Order: sequence, then C-alpha cells, then structure tokens
Amino acid sequence: MPSYSLLTDRSLCDTAIAEVDFELKTYTTRDAVGELADDRASRTQTSTAAQLASVNAKIAVADAVLAAPGIDDELRETTTDERAALLVRRTALSKRNRQASGVTRFLAELDAEQIDGQVAILNAARAGIVTHRATLPA
Repeated sequence: MPSYSLLTDRSLCDTAIAEVDFELKTYTTRDAVGELADDRASRTQTSTAAQLASVNAKIAVADAVLAAPGIDDELRETTTDERAALLVRRTALSKRNRQASGVTRFLAELDAEQIDGQVAILNAARAGIVTHRATLPA
C-alpha cells in the first residue's frame, strides 16, 4: 500500500481522492467496454454457428444433386460452382468461429481479471486516503 503520510493536508487528500476516482472511472469504463465486447463475441459466435449450419446444409443439398443420376451438364456445372462458393464460405465462417474463441477469449478473461485487481487496489487506496484524511487537522 502507498504511504499515506505523503498526503500532508486535507487538500492533498482531496486531490488524491479525485485522481483515484478518475482512475476508478477509467477502469469501470474499460470493464463496461469489455463486457460489451464479450456480448458481441457471444452473439457473433451464435450467429456464426447458425450460418455455418445453414452453409453445411446447402453443401449437403449440392452433394445430393451432384450425386443424382442423369443430371444435365448445365445443372452439374451450376451446382459445382455453387458448392465451391459454399466451401469457401464455410472456411471463412469456421475461421471466424475459431477467432471468437480460444486465445482471444482467454486474453479477454485475463484483461477482466486485471481490471478487477486494479479496481480492488484503487478502492483500498481510496479508503486509506479517506481514513488518513480524517486524522489530519481541519
């Protein structure tokens, strides 16, 4: 903990409290932004999973069409092209799904822990300043 004796009068204590309050506001804002990012990531992951399921279903339909006997050359070519595009889309969605989890999420959780630690330290320091201020002459 810091040395509160460095705050030699109430005015310095008041200034220190204002600075700590500002730091707390900064970390509270970072925490809120982090929560918003987590919400967005969860929504993106849910949306991505739904899109991925849809693309997989379309690929299965294309596979069934291509496996059907007697389809004409034009339908085969169109379906083959559509399937190729769906495979590219599936790859992109799979990549997005991986990025919304794993290391990115781990680092977000680590950042949240860091913010929580800073907030606890700042709150303790603020309480210490208030206690110290009460011991100083008016």
